[in-house]
Amino acid sequence: MNSDKPKILILCNDFPPVNSIGSDRPYSWYQYFKNYDLYPVVITKNWVESGNSRFKTILPKREEEITPNGIIIRAKKIMTPSIWITSVFGLRLSITRRLFTLVEKLLGFNISLLDQHREIYNEAFKYLENNKVELVISTGEPFILFKYGSILKRKYKIKWIADYRDGWYLNHVTSIKKNSLIRLIRNVELKAEKKYIKNADLITTIDPVLANRLETFTRIQTKYVYNGFWNHITPKNTAKQTQKKLILNHTGTLTNGQRIEVLLDVLVYLKGIDKISEHSIELNLVGLEYFPDQMERIKKYKDKLKGILVTTPRLKKEEANKMNLKADYLINFTDENYTAIYAKTYNYIACGKPILVIPGDNGLLDKIVIEHNLGTILNTAKEIEGFITNPNVDFKPEAKNLEFFTRRNQTKIMSEIIKTQLINHDQT
Repeated sequence: MNSDKPKILILCNDFPPVNSIGSDRPYSWYQYFKNYDLYPVVITKNWVESGNSRFKTILPKREEEITPNGIIIRAKKIMTPSIWITSVFGLRLSITRRLFTLVEKLLGFNISLLDQHREIYNEAFKYLENNKVELVISTGEPFILFKYGSILKRKYKIKWIADYRDGWYLNHVTSIKKNSLIRLIRNVELKAEKKYIKNADLITTIDPVLANRLETFTRIQTKYVYNGFWNHITPKNTAKQTQKKLILNHTGTLTNGQRIEVLLDVLVYLKGIDKISEHSIELNLVGLEYFPDQMERIKKYKDKLKGILVTTPRLKKEEANKMNLKADYLINFTDENYTAIYAKTYNYIACGKPILVIPGDNGLLDKIVIEHNLGTILNTAKEIEGFITNPNVDFKPEAKNLEFFTRRNQTKIMSEIIKTQLINHDQT
């Protein structure tokens, strides 16, 4: 272990082998910090690869791994009422489990026994008792990790960065919901956010729009570091594939505000006038079956677009990438309430396929697609109809521009931010 490098303690819930967008961000820091003279110590949970299960498995034992990249401390599984019910009854007693989950969400910030993430804090505490660390990063969700970062900063007088992968009170999904229960949870979490974020030395987040909103909301300096993509994805079989039909892919979940119906309605219309058929076009919604609420949205289209509209369960990244490499175009549906560069966008860039933005967001996503010539924007039903019947995109992005969005380069930017914080700390 190279003790000359500043140690950076990373608190995160999602981390490999968990297959999620949230796990890639801290994992990229773990992979690449060493290249920029930082030594990562990751504290996460002792996850087990559990495929497509909605209930991920955590081992009831602690494990520690030391590699050339750094240290991973995997915290053991701990019980809360909702976790106990799930472990004993599985999917049964779902109402009881949800009730306890709600209680834990409302009271977990104040009652440790109701906090299912508390073992991450316990491991961080034990590590700091015996090791010098220069800076702590808490990356959320879950945002209770911000509580741990705040406490550790106060207790050990070290720098703390709060990394928002999404907004907390500013979350674009929950902020537009009118449900009284959601409003109650948001009010409780708002008090927690204000309490714990106030002693953060810096906030980092995923894009400039959210960074501006967070800085205004918290009055704490905020920097942005894009999520990015790992590597350019190329097909193993380089032989040119011939296919007669137009293949469009969308990967992952949809938010309630993302307007997939704009495209589906056009497809129904074109099929009704015999302009398209299952032999000429295919729309793959890759992984959408993992999200029952969003599957319900497209239910009425399944029969109308039989043979055209295809859904899959959640796939491993390699399988999803393989499907995307076979597609002609990859789709980003925008949310009328929010502008963002969705995590899937980086994967689309890595696949080297043109991106369709449907409809344009007049914001961040439009800007990045236009500036880097990543695809095209279809704003109206007429534009979508014209594209489907005569697809044509001038797709020639410059490789040097795309390299900026690699996770390695984004980790370099994060490293520079951290080093600035360490220099400022030494000068105070």
